[in-house]
Amino acid sequence: MPQENVEVVRRSFQAFAEGGLDAMAEFWDPDIDWRAAAGEIDDVGEMHGAVAVRRYIQDWMDTFDDNSVALEELRAVGDDRVLSIQRVTGRAKLSGVEIDLRYALVSTVRDGKVVRGREYLSVEDALEAVGLRE
Repeated sequence: MPQENVEVVRRSFQAFAEGGLDAMAEFWDPDIDWRAAAGEIDDVGEMHGAVAVRRYIQDWMDTFDDNSVALEELRAVGDDRVLSIQRVTGRAKLSGVEIDLRYALVSTVRDGKVVRGREYLSVEDALEAVGLRE
C-alpha cells in the first residue's frame, strides 16, 4: 500500500504539470485538510475542503509570474503518508523578486485520494514531523 500512495501523489503532481490546479484537485478528497507552513507569511491556518485548498494554492500561484514546480523526491512514510520534496521557482509580480524555494509536503493518502497535506519550508522539519531524521 505505501508504494500505491506514492504513485497517487506522483500522479497528482503530473496532473498539475499537464493540466493545472484543477487536474491536481481531482486527486484530493472533497474533505481534504491542509496546513500551510506554520508561521510563514502565507500561513492562513488550517484549511478544510477542496475548495478552500484550491483557493489557497491559486492565490499563492497568482502572486508569481513564470512559476514552476519541480518534484525532487517522493518517499513513502509509514502506511499512509508520502513525503514530497519540491523546488518552486518564479518571480513575484509586485516586486519582481526571484524565488527559488525548496520545501516539503507530507500528504496522507486514503482510498486513492489525498485527505491531508502539511507544508514545511524545511525538509528537516518535515522529516522530524514524520519521525525521521535526514
